[in-house]
Amino acid sequence: MATRVPPSKPMEQALYTDLFTSGDPLGEAAPRGAQLILQKALEAETEQFLGRGWYERANDGATTGHRNGYERKNVHCGEGTIALAVPQLRDTMEPFESVGLTAIGKRSARLLEMIPMLYVKGMSQRDIEGAPIEALGVEDTGRSVISQVRRGLRGEFERWQNRDLSEYRLMYLFLDGIYLSLRPEDTRKVAVLCAYGMLWDGRKVLLHLAIGDKESTVCWEAFLEDMKARGLTDPLLAIVDGNAGVRKALRHKLPRTLVQRCQVHRMRNVLTKLHEVARPLLKKLILKAFTAGSYPQGLALGRAIIAEHREAFPEAMKYLERDLEECLTVLKFPFAHRVKIRTTNLLERLFGEGKRRTKIIPRFTSESSGLTLLFAVLVDASEGWRGVRMPAYIRARLEQLAGNPESEWEDPDLMKLAA
Repeated sequence: MATRVPPSKPMEQALYTDLFTSGDPLGEAAPRGAQLILQKALEAETEQFLGRGWYERANDGATTGHRNGYERKNVHCGEGTIALAVPQLRDTMEPFESVGLTAIGKRSARLLEMIPMLYVKGMSQRDIEGAPIEALGVEDTGRSVISQVRRGLRGEFERWQNRDLSEYRLMYLFLDGIYLSLRPEDTRKVAVLCAYGMLWDGRKVLLHLAIGDKESTVCWEAFLEDMKARGLTDPLLAIVDGNAGVRKALRHKLPRTLVQRCQVHRMRNVLTKLHEVARPLLKKLILKAFTAGSYPQGLALGRAIIAEHREAFPEAMKYLERDLEECLTVLKFPFAHRVKIRTTNLLERLFGEGKRRTKIIPRFTSESSGLTLLFAVLVDASEGWRGVRMPAYIRARLEQLAGNPESEWEDPDLMKLAA
């Protein structure tokens, strides 16, 4: 009788039929074979749970549970979406739960975990909806799933944005902003303020991300105050571009922190004021000052360049003279760290990656969705960051600077280079 045939039997017959009649027997065999194996495993689990085979009665006549039909269930795996007939049982001492289905469910969840990664890698919602279907045969990855992923990312971002920062002992703090269209009603782009740091154990970590409307002193002060309220310690050094708002905010909120002006930005400012014929020579001279062996040496070189070329290039020398000391603060720090802390280039590259990936969305539906996606992109892009070396002699110098920023020091690495 047909009612006495387990679901695996017609599946087995369908597999053999497809193998001999299909134009792509191997292509059909994989999903059909996977379906048959999983169905047989379900039926075997059921028999083992009940203690008897198909249509057998318990030997002692006791009621140990009965089969009560099947429930159709689609599961997602590498072979695609597979339809199974899951046995339903009643009158059992404990609920029946398939070990195999539980394992498949975990794999299905891992497939869905691909979706946020595809999203932050720069795929549009339409691409994401189609990608799992095309590549894996996995269904049900439409708008509802994408919306669920977005909600999950948003919750993760909110937790990250409000997390405790007291565990981070901050050594270097990098601050910069990026301008994006985050709100549907915006006629202009808004500033998203960003901070990352290097810790005393040498690690780099993304610290904070928030809307600033614009890079004003008030916005930067609120940004810094938020991090301090969550336990962030004062860093030894803050690296910033030429924005006046962030520098004023640092003086108000982190008065003991030394400031390093981004040398790339300052060099760019100076060179734009020079004739193209003069640029190579002045660039070479300024680089000597920016990369001098010590702070006093760099300051002397910088002032000599200004004095010698002020008459020929007054505008350029005015830009070089402005905040020259802050452009050279890096020379007080260990040589091994200088290449990492003389510019905000890492944030610039991070922002470039963020802009590239968010181009898929011409305008966000809300400020929250835009900021959440940017957060996910920046976290993903920062995964490959490498830390800095922290041997004992470098740590000793930084401790010395923390106590006395004007202290002198003989850098072993510079002494090796001189030898």
